[in-house]
Amino acid sequence: MPTLSAPFEDLLITPVIDGPFFINQLFQKKFAHPAPDYGNPIICFYRKDWDHFIPVCYTSFLPHDEVILVGGAMTDGSAFTHMPEELPAAIRRTGGIYYHVLKFAFDHFKDDCEAFFGHAGDRRAYEVDINAGFEPTGYEHLIAHFHKPVSDRRKHFLIEKIHEIGPF
Repeated sequence: MPTLSAPFEDLLITPVIDGPFFINQLFQKKFAHPAPDYGNPIICFYRKDWDHFIPVCYTSFLPHDEVILVGGAMTDGSAFTHMPEELPAAIRRTGGIYYHVLKFAFDHFKDDCEAFFGHAGDRRAYEVDINAGFEPTGYEHLIAHFHKPVSDRRKHFLIEKIHEIGPF
């Protein structure tokens, strides 16, 4: 039976201690700078064989006071070429691998924050973010996921506080 950490056979979503160790080269290729060495990285790995694991998706979760900032999300499209034909199709049908990473992380970090915030400038990532539970905040690209009951006043306070940070 699938779990949040293993939504499909041969996929594992897990926190890692040293994100750059696994994804720095890909991060540099996608974002033109080194992967961050801070925050709490979550990576989805594809198990090609018992001794061969391929990182498929990475996202960083950075605690900031009473919230967690979500950023640096990326998926390695070439990783899907290593998978049996039916697996990428099944992943797409269920929201995509980034969607599964977000759902895992929302559950994993649920007791560590009042809300999750993201800065989504990419249209495709934004769509996945919204499907996973983020909502628009009224500020361009700034999205929030309030996973606990919180008053409208508190929501407004947190949104304004994170908006003041600027893009992250």
